[in-house]
Amino acid sequence: MQKGILKRTSKLLIVLLVVGGFNSYGQDIVKVRNQNFTSYFSKSQHIPVLVVYSLTPDLFNCIKMKGEHGIVLTTDPQLPDATNLKDDYNNSLFDNSQLMSPDENTCDRDAYTESFYFTNVMPMPKNLHKPMWEDLQAKEIVKAKKYKKVKVFAGTVGRNWVIGKDNNITVPEWCWKVIYIPSTDEYLCYEFHNIEPFNPKDKLLNHKVDLNRIESLAGVHFVNGVISASYVTATPNQ
Repeated sequence: MQKGILKRTSKLLIVLLVVGGFNSYGQDIVKVRNQNFTSYFSKSQHIPVLVVYSLTPDLFNCIKMKGEHGIVLTTDPQLPDATNLKDDYNNSLFDNSQLMSPDENTCDRDAYTESFYFTNVMPMPKNLHKPMWEDLQAKEIVKAKKYKKVKVFAGTVGRNWVIGKDNNITVPEWCWKVIYIPSTDEYLCYEFHNIEPFNPKDKLLNHKVDLNRIESLAGVHFVNGVISASYVTATPNQ
């Protein structure tokens, strides 16, 4: 009898620990809505675990760029304490890479500025950011022009190193991106091992993967272009 009670108690303890872990993870991740993108930002890692946006030609297809020149990466006023990170990126071996490109926000001055908030930034090896990540962002623009609208999901997974003068910014082990085309119900999925060195002859096609690979890697699920994850459902103000 006592042994049965102990077994039931152990099982209950495991369940409570798992649920508590999910709750803590959810509380660490803050949902921040900006004009053209939504970021799920980890306050402990100081990077977004997910950035979501819809891309249409009216966001970037302007006769004259409305974004201001000379904009620099800066604190997100909706999350000032956790995104005061400018000094932490200085003199690191990594690029401060935007998950939604400023080039996709050139038709609105405020949206262009917001794309430089640290809620949209992760550390990325320089030879990954240029050219492959930029090539992928250019591909999004081509698809948005062709199909009039795409939805994009960009995320980070794991931890390799930390950088930073005052805050420990996680350098994730993986970064990924999913481009969803609503009109054809098609997913274009890409995965990158976020470490150096990269072969300069590497091609974007080499990083194309199936959707189930992204779902398994990132702990997310897609249905009809809608993403679900533990931190997405746990974050308030959906």
